[in-house]
Amino acid sequence: MSVYIVLIFCAVLHSSPTMAQNHVNLNLKPVAFDLYTVEKQLTDMMADWGETAFEVDDVLVRHVSYFIKYYAVEHVDQSNKMIRRSEKYLRYIKKRFKKHGIAEEVAFALPFVESGFNPGAQSNAGALGMFQFLDGTAMHYGLKIDGVGLDERRDYKKSADACARYLRDNRRVFASTVLSIASYHHGTKMVADVLLNCGDDPARKFGPIFQSRFLGPFSREYIPQCLAAALIYRYLRQNKLIMLPVPEFGSKTLRAGTSVKVLKKKMQDLYKLNPDLLHAKLIYPYASSNGYVLLTKIEAPALTTKLVRQYPEWAKNPKLPPSGNTKIKGLPQTIQYVVQTHNDLSGIAEIFGTSENALKFTNRFVVKQGLHSGDVIEIKGMAPTTRVLDAESIVDGKSGALATREDETLETFCKRVIKTLRADCASCRWQMGANLTPALIYYWNHDVLGSIQPDTPLEGGLSLKIYSDYRWHKTPVDSQAP
Repeated sequence: MSVYIVLIFCAVLHSSPTMAQNHVNLNLKPVAFDLYTVEKQLTDMMADWGETAFEVDDVLVRHVSYFIKYYAVEHVDQSNKMIRRSEKYLRYIKKRFKKHGIAEEVAFALPFVESGFNPGAQSNAGALGMFQFLDGTAMHYGLKIDGVGLDERRDYKKSADACARYLRDNRRVFASTVLSIASYHHGTKMVADVLLNCGDDPARKFGPIFQSRFLGPFSREYIPQCLAAALIYRYLRQNKLIMLPVPEFGSKTLRAGTSVKVLKKKMQDLYKLNPDLLHAKLIYPYASSNGYVLLTKIEAPALTTKLVRQYPEWAKNPKLPPSGNTKIKGLPQTIQYVVQTHNDLSGIAEIFGTSENALKFTNRFVVKQGLHSGDVIEIKGMAPTTRVLDAESIVDGKSGALATREDETLETFCKRVIKTLRADCASCRWQMGANLTPALIYYWNHDVLGSIQPDTPLEGGLSLKIYSDYRWHKTPVDSQAP
């Protein structure tokens, strides 16, 4: 009998304000690590990757099932820390991997397994950075290392591109995304040697690879680790979840090979709690988890609204202080606004000081087909001083002044933008940027920023749209200006 270990639930919540603090009982849609479900999920994911040269066999399913159990139950607190840490980096990594035709699940799985998304990670073998490059491979893929102080393996952006190119090159060699992942850990030659010594079976299966005499314990566990992480990411994405729920569980770690038959006599629910043992004779003591993690009990975690990736309350239709109706000479401006996920017409109208009817009149398609993320709408009647700014804009005499800085938060970015805009118009009659808030910047750039909080560290170099002076504010000295 297949047993689902419930980790994550329904993605769409219709809740009252008090529900954010309470557990939510819903029809649950579980993530499971029973063998049938893992096999189906692996098959579906590989089909999406266009994987035709690697076969999902029972050995692969069993070991992927184990690592899903490990990451999502035994190791769940650490997994959630890595998932939250990934928010700063993943947008850029996925973009670079996509450029080279590598699936976004792999863009998550590699740095998750290699370093837990730590740009400064260093191994005993000398691998360095988020993507754990050895110096020879790093330099081959264009990363600079001078032996004094410069080491671009610590630069996650350059390392992400190098990693994606490495995977692309090895996928061309092996005609397989899975084997390109294996080559990232083992090396191209080692994967070739392993395949050449896998017997007469024409299919490429994981069973012979796992038994290969060429591979050490960490190496033989690498493929199922990465595929388990990829499935976890795939589930989080499909269900719009921020992180994994934390179940209450009991476990113990077995350090040596133990008879599964003996364990079954002691534990009636052995296979229900540890479905990866269903066809095993002996416990395999995984090097990656310092032994075999045996679940002895588990309770399904309750979902709270905090786990669901949804538009945050702090940034929904942010309110603006009244700014008066001062008249400015000259024609009003028209701006083109890219609609973001969760924007609505009433919110856009309120923020830009116009009406829904005016927006509908200017943008007739809204009446016919409704408003959707990515639509470009025209907003007329803006102040003549209105400017649309981003990282490329020249502000206060400098280009790039409004690009985000590494580890800057939305709060500190907003303060810096206001300061920069005020310096730029210090000699003008009009003070720009007076209405800017982190919520407004988030409202305009949700599809770039994703699910973050005002104090979430940002990656450097982001280009965010800023609509400055959309409402007009006089400085105290403006009444004295000619």
